[in-house]
Amino acid sequence: MKAITKILLIGLSILGFVGIRFFQENLFYDPLIQFYKSNFQNASFPELDFWTYNLNLLFRYSLNTFISLLILWFWFEKKAYLVFSVLLYAIIFVVANIAFWIIEHQISTENYMKLFYVRRFLIQPILVIILIPAFYFQNISQKG
Repeated sequence: MKAITKILLIGLSILGFVGIRFFQENLFYDPLIQFYKSNFQNASFPELDFWTYNLNLLFRYSLNTFISLLILWFWFEKKAYLVFSVLLYAIIFVVANIAFWIIEHQISTENYMKLFYVRRFLIQPILVIILIPAFYFQNISQKG
């Protein structure tokens, strides 16, 4: 693939992340968005509908994962990287989702920040920011 095409496709993928973030309140059921925008340390924790919230987390995580995989494919064009990434994303979703619900069921003001960071890992495309340099250095080490 030509470099200009790669850059354009990666740029369009990044716009997908921007769209998800911009329309998050319309696209997803997430009462924690407003909770964490407020003075949450002094607020009571909102009620979460387990199944609705879990499906919305899965949907948002899946959208971010799909866009992240597109970026990784456009950038490196290596099937092995894509397979590894799919497995890693799946494992991390399961582990982070379990951690989220354990913390949520034991929620207290001391756990608000723990829940915030686990939730952030589930709803933000953080993993792609880690994988790009990792795969880049893997490429360099294979060539050198």
